[in-house]
Amino acid sequence: MIWGKIFGTLVGYMVLKIPGAVLGFVIGHWFDRGYAQNFDQQGGLGRFLFGGANAAHDASYVYTMFAVLGHVAKAKGQVTKADIAQASALMSMFELDSDAREQAQRAFREGKEPTYPLEASVKEFRQAFFGRRDVLQLFLEQLITNVLNDQRIEKAEYDVLMRTAKALGFTKFELDQWLLMQRASQRFHHYQSGAGGQQRQQGQRQYSSGRSAGDNLKDAYDVLGVTAKASDAEVKKAYRKLMARHHPDKLEAQGLPPEMMKAAQAKAQDIQAAYESIKTHRGSKN
Repeated sequence: MIWGKIFGTLVGYMVLKIPGAVLGFVIGHWFDRGYAQNFDQQGGLGRFLFGGANAAHDASYVYTMFAVLGHVAKAKGQVTKADIAQASALMSMFELDSDAREQAQRAFREGKEPTYPLEASVKEFRQAFFGRRDVLQLFLEQLITNVLNDQRIEKAEYDVLMRTAKALGFTKFELDQWLLMQRASQRFHHYQSGAGGQQRQQGQRQYSSGRSAGDNLKDAYDVLGVTAKASDAEVKKAYRKLMARHHPDKLEAQGLPPEMMKAAQAKAQDIQAAYESIKTHRGSKN
C-alpha cells in the first residue's frame, strides 16, 4: 500500500511545505501499514472509514513527540550523545518497529532544523486528538520526562517546553507544576526501584545519592501535587484525580496509541506507589 504516503505527502506539502510533506508521509505510512494489516479482516473500505483515523493518530503522536524532542535538544546549541541515546531509549520503550523507528529518527532530525514550525506542528497534533486534555497532558509529561534526564533544564529547553505547552493549550503555571511533579516522580521511582529500595531492606536510612527516607516521602507528596500538611481526604482526592487522568484504559479510549501505553502504565504505577507510601507513613488504611 502506497496511496496513503502519496496523499499524505501531497497534502502536507500544500499546508506546511517540506515539514508538512514529512509529517504527511509519516501519517501516510502508518495509514498504509494499518490498512494492509486489517484489509482482510475488516474489508477495504471498512478499514478506510473506521481504522484510518487511529493510524493517523499513531503517526501524529510519534512524529510530533520526536520532532519536538529534536527541537528541544538543538535549542541548547548542540545535540549531545545523551540526547540521542535518550530519544533512542524512548523509541525502544514505545517498541517501534524498524519502519516506525526510521520515521521517528527522521522526525527527530526534522525537529533539529531551525525552520521547524514548532507551534504549527504541535497545534496540528492537538487538533488530531480533538484537544483531549488527558492525552495532551501525558504527551507533555513524556516530553518533560525526557528533557529531565539529568534532573535539570536549561533556559533554552524550558523556552521550547513553554512554547509547546502553550500550543497544546496549557499555561505556564501548569507546566511549572508538572515539572515539579515529574522531577519528584523520577527521584521517587529511582528510590523505590533502585539503590534506595535495596538499602531500605538492609535497614539503612540513606542510599548512595545521599537522599533519605524523608526526602523520598516529600517526593511522594510532590508526585501527588500536595504537601505534607494536606489532610487524608485531600491526599486521597488528589490521588483519585491523578489516577483518573492517567488511567491507561481511559487514555486508550481517548485515542492514545498502543505504543504509548507503557508510559501511561508507568505513570499510573508511580502515582499508586506514592499514595501507598504516604498511607503507610500516616498509618492510614483507606
